Amino acid sequence: MIRTENLRKDYGAKPVLQGVDLHVHAGEIFGFVGPNGAGKTTFLKCLLGIVRPTSGTIEIAGQEAVGQPLLARQRCAYAPGETALYEQQTGIGFLKFSLAFHLHADAKQGRQLMEEFELPLYQKVREYSHGMRRKLLLAQAIASNADILLLDEPMEGLDPEARRRVSDILRKEAHAGKTVFYSSHDLSSVERICDRVAFLNHGKILECASISEVLSKTSRAIQLIFNRAMTLEELPRAATLHWAGGETRWSLNYEGTLADALFSLKDLPVLSVRDASTSLEEVFAALYTEEGAE
Repeated sequence: MIRTENLRKDYGAKPVLQGVDLHVHAGEIFGFVGPNGAGKTTFLKCLLGIVRPTSGTIEIAGQEAVGQPLLARQRCAYAPGETALYEQQTGIGFLKFSLAFHLHADAKQGRQLMEEFELPLYQKVREYSHGMRRKLLLAQAIASNADILLLDEPMEGLDPEARRRVSDILRKEAHAGKTVFYSSHDLSSVERICDRVAFLNHGKILECASISEVLSKTSRAIQLIFNRAMTLEELPRAATLHWAGGETRWSLNYEGTLADALFSLKDLPVLSVRDASTSLEEVFAALYTEEGAE
């Protein structure tokens, strides 16, 4: 649904995108992460034709989009990271205005989402909080019924319950065949909701893989508390299991799957188990530290 080949964007002598190659498929939630200034928003604006790339190709749903930006905009819905909206419009007025650009928009669904997000329909947008504006942008993007949802920091400013609800909606959209392009600094939500992730820095892709593949390359560990003191000789031994600790508290670094590691503990007097594996945030920190060193 989204394909870029050697996509470059320069602002004068400053390169912002340096040969970005990405393929994003229908029905997946694709995470796009990177620090401030990495080029994430510029990449999104190139997809939409808001910014014209210096060179390279963009295909949206199989159609060349650089020379025909309106084709891209017809297939995409955009929830920008900036929440500077039309201040004089009411919430429902902004929704109707936004959906008018999409031939297959579902205004009823948009209104339902506004009500579900507890947004006042007839209150002026200028009176909306930052989180309320974020919800309004998400409501118009989802209700557009577009094939591709381009979301820039979609969870910013949302409370935990709203985040849970948005996650459920996006999974439902992806299950229905929509493509969700999820650009965010919120690595915990990327890890929780996305199928694949690309790491961008200085306009270049450092790595692109499924969430499980990215995490599989990192440290996997569990921390255990036993009902009684244990010796190393009493613990299961294998080339894939590496123990540290003593008495009732031990940590286990393992290779393979978590299910296999837990199965090896089935006959032990375990009081509690906590997953201490590396998170996407730790992967991010390690990856960008290595990039800086290079």
